Amino acid sequence: MAGVRIRSARVGDAPAIARIHWDSWVATYTGVFPQAVFDDFSFAQREKLWTHETARHADASLRRQVLVAELEGCIAGFASVGPYRVQESDDPAAALDGELFAIYLDPPLQRKGVGRALWGASNAWLHGAGFVALRLWCVDGNEAEAFYRAMGAQCVARKSFDAHGSLLYESCYRAATHSSPPYSS
Repeated sequence: MAGVRIRSARVGDAPAIARIHWDSWVATYTGVFPQAVFDDFSFAQREKLWTHETARHADASLRRQVLVAELEGCIAGFASVGPYRVQESDDPAAALDGELFAIYLDPPLQRKGVGRALWGASNAWLHGAGFVALRLWCVDGNEAEAFYRAMGAQCVARKSFDAHGSLLYESCYRAATHSSPPYSS
């Protein structure tokens, strides 16, 4: 989408990031997760989380980054990346991969190129940080799975988890990292 600007998040962006996280989560996962999951991870908790995350990415030794996409001066989406959280069932080489921990867009701005811009910037950041691939976990029922496949990611693992008594499944997607035009800082 023309006019999308990607930059590093600042602590002052945390309220907007939390709002997008909440709105997108509700739009994506209502009917997938039981209500107790939403009750246990409130908007206020998300704002605290993103205040912490945007502050800690300033520590380069953590190899983490939170990126925001701006459209007409407003935050339209965000992504969070860093070292992959290796699972017991993973091949040891998975430790060389980075992870897209989160990518969320303001729901009215989905399917307008903002996600593609964030994906590209996240992928390029991970590549620049020395990670050979990007991995992400996606809960079944999330329409974004088609987007991840369109971006070249392939499903490499599946697992189940308990969400307040509901058995759910998620898939791990993996795509090679590459350089692309840098984002502004």
